[in-house]
Amino acid sequence: MTTRYFTTPLYYVNAQPHLGHAFTTILGDVIKRHYRQRGDQVTLLTGTDEHGEKIAAMAASQGKTPQQLADEVSAQFKSTWEQMNLDFDIFYRTTSAAHVKSVQQALQIMKDRGEIVFREYEGNYCVGCERFLTDSELSAEGHCPDHKKPPEKRKEANYFFLMSKYRDRLVAHFEQNPDSIRPENYRNEILSFLKQPLADLCISRPKERLTWGIPLPFDDRFVTYVWVDALTNYLAATGWPSSSWAGGAGENLWSSARHLIAKDILKTHAVYWTAMLMAWGVKPFFQLNVHGYWLIGGTKMSKSLGNVIRPVEVEATYGRETLRYYLLREMSFGMDSTFTLESYVNSINAHLANGIGNLASRVLTLCQKNFQGSFSIDSLTDMDRALLEKRAQTLSAWNQSFEDLKFQNALKAWSDLVTAVDLYVNDNKPWALAKDSAQSERLQVVLGVCCMLLGALAAIVYPVLPEASIKLAQSLGLGLFDLKKSFPGLQLVTEVRTQWKLSPEVPKLFARVALPTPQAE
Repeated sequence: MTTRYFTTPLYYVNAQPHLGHAFTTILGDVIKRHYRQRGDQVTLLTGTDEHGEKIAAMAASQGKTPQQLADEVSAQFKSTWEQMNLDFDIFYRTTSAAHVKSVQQALQIMKDRGEIVFREYEGNYCVGCERFLTDSELSAEGHCPDHKKPPEKRKEANYFFLMSKYRDRLVAHFEQNPDSIRPENYRNEILSFLKQPLADLCISRPKERLTWGIPLPFDDRFVTYVWVDALTNYLAATGWPSSSWAGGAGENLWSSARHLIAKDILKTHAVYWTAMLMAWGVKPFFQLNVHGYWLIGGTKMSKSLGNVIRPVEVEATYGRETLRYYLLREMSFGMDSTFTLESYVNSINAHLANGIGNLASRVLTLCQKNFQGSFSIDSLTDMDRALLEKRAQTLSAWNQSFEDLKFQNALKAWSDLVTAVDLYVNDNKPWALAKDSAQSERLQVVLGVCCMLLGALAAIVYPVLPEASIKLAQSLGLGLFDLKKSFPGLQLVTEVRTQWKLSPEVPKLFARVALPTPQAE
């Protein structure tokens, strides 16, 4: 049994959950279900990042304490993921007492190892990024490239992590481990960045201008820089730096760590985080998987631009699990993709309502009227066997696509199997066979083959459409399933099952949907 540890970023509590947050978390849930279905021991971590200058300012503007704001927004994230049936194992909060203790221990380890120095620094500070930017990071206009604003000039004394000395080790690590950052273009981006001199990292903020943070263990006049605070969660969640961590279950879990992030936080994870791990003497994460943005009208979603899409509201309007399918089907992993209601509605109707939904309804209705519950395996034709063999081919394509982060290819292979079964039904015309008593045996074989294919389709697509998959499996009489504990097994993809006891109910998996009608003025 393989151990796998997947993490989403900890989402910053200056905004409520939106489509960008949802995509990364859905991705973690889908991947977890995929590998758990194959017998692996999988842990999924998500949570909220709750300290820093922006949180303090936002809380003050709303007449709240930073802790009140953090509690409210963190609860919104947790309840949103629960409403969307996202099966996380750890919901981590950076304001928890355990996290505060872990961060302070981690900083003390760095200090004791001579990795931290105190010095005065003057530079370009971006409030949005909550960090100093080097001149090379600024745009031609002298603005922060992410926040499109000029940074503030700040001069203050702070503590610095001697990150600069790790540049050569970072380059060697990423060159020697080509799969450590995927897709490859993001590894190349980091290697290109590391061709420049690497600056030391300011890891503190003076309390005279910011109190909302974790106090440094060796100087309580300062609080911890929010990125150092937040990144530590991935390792702390495995039990580090307790004395029992090394050589135990915690270190084993950490050795399988695979981070799922959007491209805007590539540098903090690939450079800052890896250097911090090296400074602690901890082996770097196993893998960093980087996806692009979901754009609205060609622009990244932003609360300030008012182009934010709320995932729970979308699912309430267009149906459970439709968003999961659309996001995985439409994005080429690592690249940006544009969300439009029109393409979303078209995808639901074409692939879900008219696809698996129509096929399941069509086959199961025919079975209710004509299937006697069994057929002879000796009566299978070459056409039947060819379709049954396509199950294993589809599963193989699905598995390889997941390994390659090509989720859209996995769903295309699955959709192709849906189409193949639909064509099989059209070619064999069971409704016509039912009218000819001489074709009774052939009718039972055709319907039995269709049941086997529906079972395979349910089993394969389970990670992406867990609720629909289980409804379909239950309608085939394959037992009761608990979403948190059990699921359609992959033996359904390869077995030849000649005995069936179908449920009397034909499920409605997905309904056709329409774009909202413009309201009259």
